[in-house]
Amino acid sequence: MSTERDPERLIHAFLMEGQTELADQVFDTVRATIERKRQRVVIGPWRLPTMNRIVPIGVGAAAVVVALIAGTQLLGSPASSGAGPTPSAVASPTAPATPTPSVAVSSAADIPPPPLTETFASARHGITFSYPSGWVARPATQPWKLGVPDYMSDAGDVVSDPVRKGDLWISVASQPLGASTPDAWVAKQIAWDDGCKTTEPTTVDGAAGLIGTDDCTRAAVTIDGRGYFIWLYTSGVDRPIQAYDRAWFEGVLATMHLQPKQAVDSASS
Repeated sequence: MSTERDPERLIHAFLMEGQTELADQVFDTVRATIERKRQRVVIGPWRLPTMNRIVPIGVGAAAVVVALIAGTQLLGSPASSGAGPTPSAVASPTAPATPTPSVAVSSAADIPPPPLTETFASARHGITFSYPSGWVARPATQPWKLGVPDYMSDAGDVVSDPVRKGDLWISVASQPLGASTPDAWVAKQIAWDDGCKTTEPTTVDGAAGLIGTDDCTRAAVTIDGRGYFIWLYTSGVDRPIQAYDRAWFEGVLATMHLQPKQAVDSASS
C-alpha cells in the first residue's frame, strides 16, 4: 500500500482541515469508497506516466469529499446523530442565595437594670441609699473639700458596676455650706467642670436643690447647713448603659435618706 493513497491518512488530512470527528457511518462509507476505487483494474497495455499518478490521488480525494458531504447530509451532524463528541457542559447560573430570615432579637435597651436591692450607709457623709444588686461599694476615706468627687476620688462614697467599673457608677458626698448660701452652693456644684447646662428644681428626702435636665444626671441639695452632691455617671453608647437614664437616677434618689448630723468632716486617723 503506497503512503500517498493510504485512505486513513487521507481522511485524517481532511479532518485536520475541518471537522475533528466523523460519524461512524460516514467514516465507513468513505473508507469503503476509497477501497473500491483502489481495487479497480485498468485493462490495456499502456501505463500512465509517472507524473500523472497525481490524478488518481486527486480523484480519490475528490471522492472522499463528495462522500463526506453526502454522508453528512444523509446521517445528519454528529451532534444530532449522537455519534459526535459530547457537547461541553454549560455551567448553570448560580441561583442567588436566599437571604436568611432575620430573627427578632430583643434590644439590650429593653433589658432593665438590676433591682435596687442593696443598701449603702455612709459613715462619713451622713447618707444612706439603695443601689443595684451585684454592684460594688467603696466608702470614702477623706472629707470632701474641693471640686466634685468622681470615680477616682477618695472623698466620695462610690458604688459601681464591677463589669463596666469606671464607665457606670454613682458617687455621693456632702460638706458644710460654710459662708455660702444654699442657692449659691447648689448652683456651683451642679455646674462644676462639665456639669449640667440646664437644671430644674428637685427635692431629695425633703432637701431642696437642683437636678440636671437633658440627661445630665447630677443633683445637688442642701439641708440643715449641709450640702449633698449625687452623681450618676455613664460612659459610652452601649444600650445597657443607656438604660441607666434620668428616670432610673430619680429612682435611686427616691431611696436616699439624708442624716447631716451624722456626717464626719475630719480626715480618717
